[in-house]
Amino acid sequence: MSEFDALGKLFNSNIIDLKEVPVDTFAYIGDAVLNLYFINYIIDTGRKKAGKLHNESKNYISATAQSKIVDIIIDNFTEEEKALYKRGLNSKGAKKRGNDIDYRKSTAFETVIGYLFLKKDYNRLNEILDLAKNALKERE
Repeated sequence: MSEFDALGKLFNSNIIDLKEVPVDTFAYIGDAVLNLYFINYIIDTGRKKAGKLHNESKNYISATAQSKIVDIIIDNFTEEEKALYKRGLNSKGAKKRGNDIDYRKSTAFETVIGYLFLKKDYNRLNEILDLAKNALKERE
């Protein structure tokens, strides 16, 4: 059993049809998943106080960081993920900051992550999160 299979049991959801879930809800869930994933990654690198953890997390979970991640990994998305990304990019939630392209791309990325999480495709979610982590490592 993978770590995401076990996580899936912890966050068991009874959503029957993901087509009924609004795109902005996927983004909201995706934001939470990304926050938890990268905070866990940061604390794995050593003991950190909450303030330092918060400041360091901005390097991973800000709109700018997520926009850069997408620039690097989008070619690895499936056609379904690219279509969902496009929906997220053009969603009402993505446009709430006007035409801030980093924010829109970040929201679209979160949409894909939230969708994979709610779909319970934890293997694919793990692949995308690993790509994201590696993209940031390359950038450092």
